[in-house]
Amino acid sequence: MDTSGLKSEILLALKSDISTVIKSELKDALAEDFDFLKSELRAVKSEIINSTAALRSELDQVKASVNDIEGGLSNWSDEVVALQSTVSELKSELTFMLRTTQGLKELKVKCEDLEGQMRRCNVRILGVPETPDSSSCIAVAKMLTEVLQLEKEPLIDRSHRTPGQKKPGGKPRVIVAKLHYYQDCVEILHRARTRGPLRFNDAYITILPDYTASVAKARAAFTDMRKLLRNRQGVRYGLLFPTRLRITHGEEDIEFADPNKAMAYVKENIILATDDGH
Repeated sequence: MDTSGLKSEILLALKSDISTVIKSELKDALAEDFDFLKSELRAVKSEIINSTAALRSELDQVKASVNDIEGGLSNWSDEVVALQSTVSELKSELTFMLRTTQGLKELKVKCEDLEGQMRRCNVRILGVPETPDSSSCIAVAKMLTEVLQLEKEPLIDRSHRTPGQKKPGGKPRVIVAKLHYYQDCVEILHRARTRGPLRFNDAYITILPDYTASVAKARAAFTDMRKLLRNRQGVRYGLLFPTRLRITHGEEDIEFADPNKAMAYVKENIILATDDGH
């Protein structure tokens, strides 16, 4: 009996069986793994599909939002353009109004200056009893000559009472008289200031310059300073036309158009200095 041949056959048979078993087991194992992989791939694919759908939905929402924003921005852009146009128109109107206002201010100054020049020779006489013809040019000229002891009667162009009716028991209306010569007006006002209380027909009268309302208000703003300076030794002061206060103190001769600056100067350089000197 050939044992070597038998061994060979047995080995071949074993190899064949083992190979068959291994192949079968490998096939089964690979089949299971392949099925698992296929299942996993299907799950991943399904998840990807679902995620993609969700992303697409979100992307659609984003696109819709962007479209809405673009529409809103377009509307806002139109509104901004409209606002810019409105602002431009308002700026133009404001510029025109400012120019007009400036022009009106300049015109007002010119009118006030012209009115001041027209009133330059005027005087206002307060307290004269109202009797027939008491405000005529002749009567006023005689009154001024008598009260102020003028060398000759002044020439008066016009004279009248202020408009309106005298109230029962009220003060007489003011007489406004226009002198023909400016120098006569200056002389009358000077004498009225320096002669103390003036009387005419047993009535106290006052003679004042005929200032415009704005000039009178501006000059009145210096009243407090003039009271402080009154009877101060070494100090001279006076109001210059239209609204300037001149103060002479020591070697200084200074003018003020601003009442606040004038008051500050008076308190610091005159009041305090005088008090410290005492």
